[in-house]
Amino acid sequence: MKKWQSTMLMIVLILSLTAVSCGQSATQAPAESATTGETEAEAETPAGSAEEAAPDAAYPAGDPEEVAAVILHTNDVHVGLQDYIGYDGLALYKKELEALYDNVLLIDAGDAIQGAAIGAMSKGDVIIKIMNKVGYDLAIPGNHEFDFGFDVLDDCSEELKCGYICANFCTIDGEPVFKPWRILEAGDLQIGFVGTVTPDTFTRSAIKDVVNEVGEPMYDFLADETGERLAAALQKNIDEVRDNGADYVILVGHLGSRGTGIYSSDAIVGQLTGIDMVIDGHTHELYSKSIPDKDGKMIPVGQTGTKLQNIGQLTIYEDGHFEETIVDAVPQSSEIPSESVTRKDVERYVDPDTKDFIDDILAPYEDILSQKIGDLSVDLIKMVNGSDTSRNAENGLCEFVADAFREVGHTQAAILGAGSVRTNLEAGEVTYRDVVDILPYCNEIVMVEVSGRDILNALEFGVSFLPNKVGAFPQVSGITFRVNKDIESSVKMNEKKQFISVDGEYRVSDVMIDGKELDPDAIYTLAIAGYLLTGGDGYTMFGDANIYSTTGLCDNEVVMKYIQENLGGVIPEMYAQPLGRILY
Repeated sequence: MKKWQSTMLMIVLILSLTAVSCGQSATQAPAESATTGETEAEAETPAGSAEEAAPDAAYPAGDPEEVAAVILHTNDVHVGLQDYIGYDGLALYKKELEALYDNVLLIDAGDAIQGAAIGAMSKGDVIIKIMNKVGYDLAIPGNHEFDFGFDVLDDCSEELKCGYICANFCTIDGEPVFKPWRILEAGDLQIGFVGTVTPDTFTRSAIKDVVNEVGEPMYDFLADETGERLAAALQKNIDEVRDNGADYVILVGHLGSRGTGIYSSDAIVGQLTGIDMVIDGHTHELYSKSIPDKDGKMIPVGQTGTKLQNIGQLTIYEDGHFEETIVDAVPQSSEIPSESVTRKDVERYVDPDTKDFIDDILAPYEDILSQKIGDLSVDLIKMVNGSDTSRNAENGLCEFVADAFREVGHTQAAILGAGSVRTNLEAGEVTYRDVVDILPYCNEIVMVEVSGRDILNALEFGVSFLPNKVGAFPQVSGITFRVNKDIESSVKMNEKKQFISVDGEYRVSDVMIDGKELDPDAIYTLAIAGYLLTGGDGYTMFGDANIYSTTGLCDNEVVMKYIQENLGGVIPEMYAQPLGRILY
């Protein structure tokens, strides 16, 4: 052990460790999530925090004499490069632990390369460079690693020094595209990791558009109606890792807990044996809890929220027990060089070298990102206390975006999936960065001719998940409609949650388009993102639509054009509230 370093560093950390929060050990009973989370698989920033650390804790991960390995983990960073703790803060904490402990690993559980302007503009390249700088030992792809297409994902995998592992991103014949598992050495320990991403990725990313010469999908995420295909593949690889000498097996999953149904970590772990810990992601929840596996053994599970608000810390002790901890602030050390910065009105400590690296890599983008697009006098809100209000209700910001699609496309109507809009638009000078941050996916907006029946079915599909929150919830322009939530949804979907048909009474009624009652047999012009048009979020009803024109612009560019040319650079205050397009 590095005892020569630990004595001095211990003194500093004793004084500052109140900033570090503790989780629970594997032997404890299940705990409730630190947040309620969202019911959809794309939940947003959580509220709440984990328990305070014991004030007499001498080391951030236990006495080095008793610790076999420390595994730091992140999830759903979504290009939060320097928002909270930041990658430079993570780098500092990693260095502090490496000065105390012999075996420190760093793992990412997906959704790192997309979620803000820099991710979209660099197609993930900037984030991969920063992850390499920080020194990740292992990563899995989240569903948003697929947003820029397979070629970009493949490039990211090649550039990321540790690469990706994933057991259920497979070719159509069942062969994993990436290695499904890996064993990392931590001193005398052999720690096995098995990777997995939610099968919902098929309909939540551009990978659905990768087809062979006869139009069949080329990739499979092992979706079904029970979760059994995914569980079977994971069990096969867990057993294989054990057979290859792993002392412990950790499932690194982009699955999430609440609201993800048969693919949730809770449901999947309940079908597995032989794992010791789950490092989770996807739903942006903050928790350190335990859930039962198939044999009833309690398995610790940890997820850290989003945007590097927290760092997950798994300690494996020499006696074999695990302890999961949530770190919400990085302490200062007199032994490890650090720099003080203020982020979100909170003083943070970061690694100067990594901070300089990030600043340098971002500098070429700054002139573009800081360009003024327009002015806004009121906040346009979709996130309230960490909860996304647009995924089960009408939202003014989303309607502003839908209006941009319709006006720039010169169509009768527009439909927008609520999940396309990612954050609030704050009052003040609106810049290029602000617009790309609310719409980081860069989906092309096209104009199509569709039947009234297709529009009715799209609205019915979008509200079929109510009262749950989903990214597929329809925000509209040029359309008004009424929803009766007391009617049980009769929408039929396949195992990939793609629309098949409506087999009973409609929840949706009184649909008006362009001020007139919808005619199911009439043809209407519709502005829509290419993502939804080709089945994204399960919207398969537009498969036969006639694309008669295209903007040639992605969604954020359409919004910029709308602000500058249609609105004269001033966004109206009316979008601060819902505009009465969805009635109940």
